Amino acid sequence: MNKHLKKVAAHHDWWAETYDSDYFEHFALYHKVTLENLRRFVPERNGVIILDAGGGTGIWSIEMAKMGYNVVLTDISKGMLDKAKKKVNQFGLEKQIKIIISDIRDMPEFSDNHFDMVLCQGDPLSYCGNHKKALSECVRVLKPGGALIASVDNRASALAWLKDSDDREAIYRLLNTGEVEMPTGKEEFTYTVHAFTPEELRELFESNGLRVERIIGKPVIAPRLSFYKSEDPEVQEWLYNLELKYNDDPAFYPRAGHLEIVGRKK
Repeated sequence: MNKHLKKVAAHHDWWAETYDSDYFEHFALYHKVTLENLRRFVPERNGVIILDAGGGTGIWSIEMAKMGYNVVLTDISKGMLDKAKKKVNQFGLEKQIKIIISDIRDMPEFSDNHFDMVLCQGDPLSYCGNHKKALSECVRVLKPGGALIASVDNRASALAWLKDSDDREAIYRLLNTGEVEMPTGKEEFTYTVHAFTPEELRELFESNGLRVERIIGKPVIAPRLSFYKSEDPEVQEWLYNLELKYNDDPAFYPRAGHLEIVGRKK
């Protein structure tokens, strides 16, 4: 791994033990919205193999396996994959989920047109240091007709990472190139992230032979409302339905912390 990926891996190794609790504490609604979107595009089950590229602790691998699919989970963080292995064993999904350390930008262990579906959840395209190479590799291993679903950091909302900064060069850099330093809170883990605009994301997918079928923001409304963290199930269901109604409306994309795109290989 190069210096950038070593920092990404080290950060996620450090984060692995608390990642799931942090995720579900802050992203429970995000998770429901993502799951609803994935269910729209999952293929027929017979003989299907899904790649969960950069899948970390296996959140989405486990969701897919529970639906009956076979999954290959990859990541560059051994700490994340160790956590995933414990969860896979806990749920008794060892026969459905295969776990491999792999760099999303270079996956020679997989042949061309190997997977029926590819997931890139948790923003690995933003973190990997070369999103163009990573996407090209994900497309290579995807079967024609298969869907590739990826989440990325949204450039408009990434400005919030610099709200307390007086570094104008950093602000210009983010706005003009999409590059920004990841606010990990620990200097030894600081690395550059690429935050996308919806137009850039669409162009990236189309230039790699993918037909874009959907782009959504995650989430677009709920975090702006005072009762976002309400524990009332009725309120959470109401917020969820609002997200589903507006999250594919381009007018609301700038509000989203993340963008998710669905492309189908021609």
